[in-house]
Amino acid sequence: MNASQLLDNILKILYTVKEDKSKLEKILRFLEDEIYEEPKASEIEIPEKYKKIVSQIADSIGAGFICYLNPETLEIEEIHMNMMEDQYNFEDSDSEYDDEINYKYYKWEEYVLFEPLESDESFQIMEQFTQQLNNSKLQNKLFNALNNRKPFANFKYLIDNSLYRQDWFDFKKHWLENHVYELLLIGINSETEPVS
Repeated sequence: MNASQLLDNILKILYTVKEDKSKLEKILRFLEDEIYEEPKASEIEIPEKYKKIVSQIADSIGAGFICYLNPETLEIEEIHMNMMEDQYNFEDSDSEYDDEINYKYYKWEEYVLFEPLESDESFQIMEQFTQQLNNSKLQNKLFNALNNRKPFANFKYLIDNSLYRQDWFDFKKHWLENHVYELLLIGINSETEPVS
């Protein structure tokens, strides 16, 4: 059986359980635990010149900024999400505000776009951090927080009041840097439109 046939068979099985949340969660856990290997930053090959900007972009998207990277000059433009939302609100009107917006990336021939994480991606980072903890008491508390109301606030409270606060920051930064590496790899190899 070739790879395409194997994938078709896997998709058929997934389709039969598409409405069963517990079975889908079980399949996801199996795939994450047994099959999927997240690429390490060192395994992702990007040209050396880009490596020095990865940390800066990771910090920016972690803080809620949209980043535009000029792949030729390595110039970065950071725009906070609130500014972009304001721009879109004004674009619907006939305001002169549109003329005042003079983003640098408008003038670039090419750019790679890095957006802040969606809430499900942020949730995934918290879950992965919790799964790898070796403190079962805190791990149980964090899983409980993630499965109840206000998971982000409760997770933050528990982490901020634990001995694992710095471990969390390091884990998240490493995850974000890997994410940026992956987007960079796609962006610099793409000869079409900018990617995000």
